[in-house]
Amino acid sequence: MNCQNSKCSKNIPYNSILNGNQITCDSCSSVFYCSSKCRDFDWEAYHYLVCNGQFELVPKLSLSQLNEEMNLIGSGSFGYVYLKQQNGYNFAIKKINKYIGNRELKIHKLLKHKNIIQLLQFLEKDDDLFLILEYAKHGHLTTDLQIDPKQVVVQLCNALKYLHSQGIIHRDIKPSNVLLDHKNNVKLCDFGLATHIDIISNFSGTYEFMAPEILRNFPQSYSVDIWSLGCLLYWMLEKKPIISGTEAEMVEQILLFTEPRFTIVDQFAKDLIQKMLNPNPKERITLNQILLHPFITRVDLNQMKVEESSNSYSDETQASCNPQQIVPQQQSDNNNRTVFQRIASLFTCMARDK
Repeated sequence: MNCQNSKCSKNIPYNSILNGNQITCDSCSSVFYCSSKCRDFDWEAYHYLVCNGQFELVPKLSLSQLNEEMNLIGSGSFGYVYLKQQNGYNFAIKKINKYIGNRELKIHKLLKHKNIIQLLQFLEKDDDLFLILEYAKHGHLTTDLQIDPKQVVVQLCNALKYLHSQGIIHRDIKPSNVLLDHKNNVKLCDFGLATHIDIISNFSGTYEFMAPEILRNFPQSYSVDIWSLGCLLYWMLEKKPIISGTEAEMVEQILLFTEPRFTIVDQFAKDLIQKMLNPNPKERITLNQILLHPFITRVDLNQMKVEESSNSYSDETQASCNPQQIVPQQQSDNNNRTVFQRIASLFTCMARDK
C-alpha cells in the first residue's frame, strides 16, 4: 500500500498495518500515511475537505431538546451562548436573530479546519437561529492563561491562511473570539463580521484590534486580519491592549498610529509586532512571513503542532530576520487629523441627538 499523501506515494509495509503500527488520519482512520509529516501535509492540502471522521458520530439535536436545560456560558450584542449536554456529548449553542445571523451561517457552513470551531448543525425557530457548535472546554484567551503566545500565533496563522484561501476575511480577531480546547489547541470562532473579499461592508470590528484602513473607509484586504493578530500578540505579551480610552480617544490613537510602545525586551517579538502593525496595509507582513519570522522559528515548531486532530470529540465534545523599526509615516499625519476631526464631530452630533 502506498502513502496516501499525493506528494509522497511511498510504499507502506503491510506488516506495519497488520501490527497496528500504521499512521492514519486521526479523525476517520481510513487513510494511511508513511509518516506524521505526510499526514499533516495531506490534511492541510486536501483531506480535510473530504474527511467526515468523528463528526458523523456526533448526534443531531432537535428543537425540542433545545427547550430542555441549557447553561448560559456567554452573551453579547450578538445574542447568547449556552452549554448543552446531550447523550454524553457537550455542545456550544449560539442563539442569535436569524436575520442578523444569516451571513454568519452562510460563511461558517463552508468552513472545516482544525483551528476553526466546527459548526455541527443549525436549527431555526421563529426569529431565532441556533448554531450548534463544537465545545471548547478551556474557553477564550485571557492574559493569565499559561499558554505560549507563539503557539497561538502559529495556529491562528494556519486558520487565517485557510480562511484567506477561501476568499474570506474574519475582521474580528480578538481574545474573546480565540477559544482553546482541552489541550489548549486554538479554535477561531465568531464569523458574525466575516465577509468575502469581494463583498466588503464599511465599518466593522473592535477598536482595540481594528486596522486604520477600516476607520478611514479605505479598501479592506486580508491584511486587516494581520493587524488584528498583531494587536492580539501585543496584548498577550504586554498584558494590555495596544490602545485604550474612550471611543473618541481610541479612534484618534488608531488614526495617528505610527508604532507601538513596549515594555517587553524581546527584540524579535517587538520586530514582529511592528511589522504586523505597519499602518500601510500594502507593506504589512504576510502570514507566511510571520511563520518564518525569528520570533517563531527560533523554537521548534514541532512543539507547537496540535497533539490531536481537532476533529476528534473523544475527550472534549464527548463529555468526558534582524529586528527593524517601522518608520513613522509622518506625511499622513495631517490627513489623519482631518479624518479624526470629522469622526469626533460625528460623535458630538450623535450625543446632541440623544
